[in-house]
Amino acid sequence: MKSDPLDQSGPQQRLRVQMLGPLTIRREGVALTLTASRKVRALFAYLALAPNAVPRSQLCELLWDVPDDPRGELRWCLSKLRTLIDSNDRRRVETQGDAVRLNLSDCVLDTTQIAQAVQEGLGVQSQDRLRELVELFKGDFLEDVEIERNPAFNNWLVAQRRRFRACHTALLEQLVTDATDEQALKYLDTWLELSPFDLRVHEALLKVFASAAACEKARSTLRRPRDCSNPKD
Repeated sequence: MKSDPLDQSGPQQRLRVQMLGPLTIRREGVALTLTASRKVRALFAYLALAPNAVPRSQLCELLWDVPDDPRGELRWCLSKLRTLIDSNDRRRVETQGDAVRLNLSDCVLDTTQIAQAVQEGLGVQSQDRLRELVELFKGDFLEDVEIERNPAFNNWLVAQRRRFRACHTALLEQLVTDATDEQALKYLDTWLELSPFDLRVHEALLKVFASAAACEKARSTLRRPRDCSNPKD
């Protein structure tokens, strides 16, 4: 049975967050019921990736197209987040003056694992770890959370999707480098789907095909019956 890369031991109340694909938040292995509001999910993702607390004014400009009361709508979204991810002994939605941050230091995020591996260098990761990291990609970053008439958020979303697609591609390229031809084909198929115009993936495919053809030729030669007749007899 394949293990879940996000299913790591730790405090029972620790959250496990998937953002590479549809947003999913689990507590004790159970997926939490997320609000239907795309802006609440967008707010969570933006704050989860923000390195520092974010001013409320910036969040209002990011997610609201000049509503009557943007700060009131932001308060409503933050209350929904508190209900979702706070617990009796842990407040994760924190306010600092007029800024907001999420305290997810005790949580497991797929995006954080990918970013840390890239920062450390993919070349120093084991093959098993690289495979675990590739399994974290369940789709595009934050699928189905585009928000109409919110160019600021959608521009951020596009940038993050490009960033994590590049990480995905780099992981696949690293795996292909050390994989057998049969294993490499699996990763090359995914790489080709992500980057159909990337010359590197086509070059890697040609090398695998050439290697496979050479192996087949060698096997065919070994299977060919030997001529045991002696022309001198």
